[in-house]
Amino acid sequence: MGSTSAVELSQTDKPHHIAIQELGEGWVAEEALAISVYCALVAESFEQGVVLAVNHDGDSDSTGAITGNILGAMHGTGVIPQRWLEPLELREVIEAVASDLWTCQEWHSFMDDDGLWERYPGY
Repeated sequence: MGSTSAVELSQTDKPHHIAIQELGEGWVAEEALAISVYCALVAESFEQGVVLAVNHDGDSDSTGAITGNILGAMHGTGVIPQRWLEPLELREVIEAVASDLWTCQEWHSFMDDDGLWERYPGY
């Protein structure tokens, strides 16, 4: 159905599981994106959106990841529940890479920063 249909469905009173079924199962990119857009639009919280995105019979890991990315871009990382972050393996590494990706446009060279050179060696 596509993302336009996801927007239209998000404005109806259809039960979420029916709306998601109408968008597909998420096994192809268009369906995964449509389901994720729908979940992000109807969610009252980050948690609700991600939980909704992973509770269907299709490619739920993909739709959950896409929905989480959409909601994170919309609202920032502060909306991720702490109880999800606390047990996250390699959290410090993930946060460092995310920070580096955010600031990498300002970098001039890995050689200018010993910390960056250690994290991303060029050999």
